[in-house]
Amino acid sequence: MFIKSCVIGLFLALTILIPLGIKWGIDKKMTLFLAFTVGIVSGVCAGVLAPFLNLSFVQILVFQILMVLSLSGSLLLWRFFRDPERKPPQDHNTILSPADGQIIYIKKIEAGEIPISDKNGRSIPLHDFFQSNLLSETGTLIGISMNFLDVHINRAPLDGKIDLLKHIKGLFLSLKKREAVVRNERVLTIIDNGRFKIGIVQIASRLVRKIVPYVREGQEVRKGQRIGMIRFGSQVDLYLPDVPSLRIRVGRNSKVKAGLSVIATVE
Repeated sequence: MFIKSCVIGLFLALTILIPLGIKWGIDKKMTLFLAFTVGIVSGVCAGVLAPFLNLSFVQILVFQILMVLSLSGSLLLWRFFRDPERKPPQDHNTILSPADGQIIYIKKIEAGEIPISDKNGRSIPLHDFFQSNLLSETGTLIGISMNFLDVHINRAPLDGKIDLLKHIKGLFLSLKKREAVVRNERVLTIIDNGRFKIGIVQIASRLVRKIVPYVREGQEVRKGQRIGMIRFGSQVDLYLPDVPSLRIRVGRNSKVKAGLSVIATVE
């Protein structure tokens, strides 16, 4: 019965967690590790308790399903609400990532238009996205996708003053829809370092119901300082102006960490 319980636990964990991991964009190795860990733990617990409680096969099955769901949910919440201390690079010429996650696009903005990757070559006005005229109409927009296992504390990419903190009301569409970035609820933070301004956009998704800023307008912030948090999986976009000496140091699909990974350098 003990071995049988472990096999059932593994089967249930793999069946439940792998599809969810694929749907939520969680790393495959991490998904498999969590599934095996949860499956073994639930199997061992069921194998130990079943003889004492005289559980039937159906009861063991229900018990293990509940164990898999509760254990995986607890692990996800623990991973999500982590807030590790981080020491940012001291190089003053670097611009750091504002979020943990994966680079999903790097878009060149010209004449105030953000290009959309589709066969029609459409674009959306930069003003519709930011709803502010404080940023230059030429620059680069870098999208960072965050999944449930990423740290969701967002950090300042450079030293400067909060020039604008704006809550933009909107919908809670799935970010898989192209129009979601301009229709979803989001928070725009503009930081002025005295030479140029950058924009950070925390974008809500279908599951996100709260974006929590940790800063206020007029406040001085340091590179790597916590500036806010997005509750559950979502996206953070970083806008960099078209500065001649600015060089992007990441590519599409790059993995980045808030307050640690160098997104760009400025001579």
